[in-house]
Amino acid sequence: MHRALTRVGVAVAGALLAFGAVSAPAHAEPAALSGTVTAADTGQPLQACVTVYDLSYSWVDSACTDDAGHWSVASTEAGVAYKVAVQAFDGKHVEQWAGGASSFENAAEYVAPATADAALALGGTISGTLTRADGSQGYAWIDVSKLDSGEIVGGASTWDGTWSALVPSGDYVVSFHDGSASQYAYGSETREGATTIHVEAGRTAVVDDTMLGAATVSGVITSDVDGAPVARACVEVKPYPVVPDGWGQGYGCTDDTGTYSIDLSAAGTYTTLVTDPEGRFVAEYNGNTTVAADAAPFTVTHGATTRVDTSLAKASSITGLAVDGKTGAPIEGVCPDAYVGHNGGFAQGQAPECSGSDGRWTLRGLGKGDYALFLSGAHHTSYMAGTWAFKADSQATADLITVGAGENKAIRNVKLAPGGQLSGRITDPFGNPLEGAWVSAEGNTGGRAGPGEGRYVAQTDADGRYTIIGIPAGDYTPVVYAVPWGNLAPEWSGDADTPTDATPITVKATKTSTFDAQLGPAARLTGTVVNSDGSATTEPWDGSIIAADGTIVGSFDVWGGNSFASTALPGGEFKLQLENPDTGQVVWYDSASSSVDATVVPLARGEQKQITIHLP
Repeated sequence: MHRALTRVGVAVAGALLAFGAVSAPAHAEPAALSGTVTAADTGQPLQACVTVYDLSYSWVDSACTDDAGHWSVASTEAGVAYKVAVQAFDGKHVEQWAGGASSFENAAEYVAPATADAALALGGTISGTLTRADGSQGYAWIDVSKLDSGEIVGGASTWDGTWSALVPSGDYVVSFHDGSASQYAYGSETREGATTIHVEAGRTAVVDDTMLGAATVSGVITSDVDGAPVARACVEVKPYPVVPDGWGQGYGCTDDTGTYSIDLSAAGTYTTLVTDPEGRFVAEYNGNTTVAADAAPFTVTHGATTRVDTSLAKASSITGLAVDGKTGAPIEGVCPDAYVGHNGGFAQGQAPECSGSDGRWTLRGLGKGDYALFLSGAHHTSYMAGTWAFKADSQATADLITVGAGENKAIRNVKLAPGGQLSGRITDPFGNPLEGAWVSAEGNTGGRAGPGEGRYVAQTDADGRYTIIGIPAGDYTPVVYAVPWGNLAPEWSGDADTPTDATPITVKATKTSTFDAQLGPAARLTGTVVNSDGSATTEPWDGSIIAADGTIVGSFDVWGGNSFASTALPGGEFKLQLENPDTGQVVWYDSASSSVDATVVPLARGEQKQITIHLP
């Protein structure tokens, strides 16, 4: 039984319990599932426990065997199909699904009432001792994955240097992860260089290894002005070449002497981005540049320290007053954001200070350049609507503010007008209030940044109610979504699956508009990613699920194996984009190099579908 899938099932069960959706409808007729668990090698009954799931991988019930190996649950419904996971506790027989499958996707379905017997196979053991380069005990998490598919079938942790895992007989690859470094047995940084470990039923394969040691980046951050050390500056180590919005591989901040040290899990070629959360200095990449494409690379190796020093330039700032457009009175709680030019992204390294009772706000940490400013209420506590300076309706039409190197620039007052309000109540499929759901007036689901992203968002309370204030007047297609990894689908206004199909809601200044929704079951995609020759990918991939109108409605990650499970999805026709966070390579399902050639995946509302994504 795949440990990751088991955790997903438990999480879904917890979510269902949280809003009362586990119990069967009033008209359902209970019908038992039962069975016997035995040892495949001896035929003797086993002490074991079973977990019953429905076909959407939601927990239904659990039970343990009696002395005769028999178990039974009575909360299943007649005529409904289920899958049964079985786990023994003798340390000899491996977990599996009733019917002999090793994963939920391949498990047999049992339509209640039914008998679901399981004969658990005798497993083999992989065990070993892990040490560090200095000879001390190694502390790590160990994953045992199938050689052919990359599926993780066993795991262990070590606190005294020793570890052990029970797995089915077969060929495996073993990997170690200690927080600062990862490697494969024996002493390999890559899966391709790993040694194949053969395991036989009833026998033990010994895998002793020594950790390669962290690849460390350290240095001193100083000021261009006087060469003094900069305390509390923060350093992010990023793969080189830099991928826009790509993940960093390590992060740390300087002490009072301006010194930092960061351990990386993998050797390779990197660069650094240094930012100052206090806005005293300009954000810079290694090589004394603010441009990612011009960053200077460096190489780090396991067990060694690479020194990377950076000298930062003094930052510029912009300050001004936020005032009521009608009365001229100062507004408290207004926060500034800077964007580069008329079409650039969020300015890197900026450190905003929201307005106090005098209406004064300040934006620090800027380099020389032209910026468009957007001012809005802090944490959506102001009833004044956000605005682009000055009275513009978009970044493209905003008045650009030019600042020189190290300049402190004051600008004229920014006038704000009252906004409108959006409120409503969100419920689950049974009409129960749904607590903790996110509502976005702008129709954004958060994407990879996670829930709650956007300017005008709110989360529902225990009664399923929410309120969003300070929304600029206009037409909106709001969306509501629960926990992304839960079992309820996102929904746009008008019970729509995309913003294009949504019913617009008009928001008027000083008025309250209503958006209520009852969420339905989510669709979901699961599957694997393979190379062109059919072998399991060993590279990480970030997946985006894109609706026909171009809206990103969900995501998935491929990491530590080649399997994936998507976030909760609406119904519709989707294209899947994969991006390698280390290299920036972009591919589309299935083996396509562009969106135009991508294969469309249709999903009905609530449908669960398994696919294989082939890389070019």
